[in-house]
Amino acid sequence: MRAAMNQMQPITVAQYGIGPIGAEIARLLLTKPWIKLVGAVDIDPNKIGKDLGEVIGLERETGVIVTPEVQGKPDVICHSTGSRLRDVAGQLLSLVERGSHVVSTCEELSFPLDMEIREQLQQAARAANVGILGTGVNPGFVMDKLPLTITSVCQEVKSVEIIRIQNASTRREPLQRKVGAGMTVDEFRAAVGAGRIKHMGLRESLMMVGRGLGVEFDSVSDEVIDPIVADRTITTQYLSVAPGQVAGVHQTIRGTGRINVSLELRMYVGAEAVAADKVIVRGVPDVEMTIKDGVHGDRATAAMVVNCIPRIVQARTGVLTMDDVPVSFR
Repeated sequence: MRAAMNQMQPITVAQYGIGPIGAEIARLLLTKPWIKLVGAVDIDPNKIGKDLGEVIGLERETGVIVTPEVQGKPDVICHSTGSRLRDVAGQLLSLVERGSHVVSTCEELSFPLDMEIREQLQQAARAANVGILGTGVNPGFVMDKLPLTITSVCQEVKSVEIIRIQNASTRREPLQRKVGAGMTVDEFRAAVGAGRIKHMGLRESLMMVGRGLGVEFDSVSDEVIDPIVADRTITTQYLSVAPGQVAGVHQTIRGTGRINVSLELRMYVGAEAVAADKVIVRGVPDVEMTIKDGVHGDRATAAMVVNCIPRIVQARTGVLTMDDVPVSFR
């Protein structure tokens, strides 16, 4: 029998991966009366055996001890260990095979383009009668779920333009490094060529929007990744960027066809004055929406994962995308 949420019987949940995002998810899980956190998993020997409260910076014990493997059979496992589907596919398969629903922050799971891995996960999840969902703020909401929701008021859609401008100055240090802040332009381009600088999930968001709109694109562009160069000194909690150095990344992709869809991501330090999330729909009627300052990536990712928990236990089995499930604050 599949789990159902009610006040008398909380959903049992384990957190798999206690890095910065996993810790954010765990802290939020502990605030929900309808969740019983029963496990925390990490391979870091400095975390194993410790109370989760100590590991995630709480001033209290939680009674949950960090272990190297999942114990028992939680209703749902929140998975947060990596961005590339091929790197974490073995973990995901083992989690669904034990009979737990999985909500993961793996960006490439949001709309799996690797058909071999997708089919393996599909078969395993259906055999275990569970669902597996990739979500987050981007991909998972701002550049896919939200635009699709906005188009629901349109009788006709000709194009969708999605623009996300994130101020990386307010984000964690690994992300600031990940977007190339402080590099020279040559260092940035070399890192792009080596695959070390790239926002994961942009193509997955584009394809999710296309599927949601019922569009088979005639063509999909390559992702273009360029540096955003600082024109002034920018200092954050973690680093300093001089004029002429890279402040962050500008990444774009476009699908053309019956409905044209374009995605543009600008993530850089020093973007305080322009940060925003925008969706521009041309159709009948035209619709434009702007979220001033944009949605904060880390906090919103944790919220998306946790708010999806009661939805996935009630959803169909198999591999799911955010276009398959409703979601709201819970």
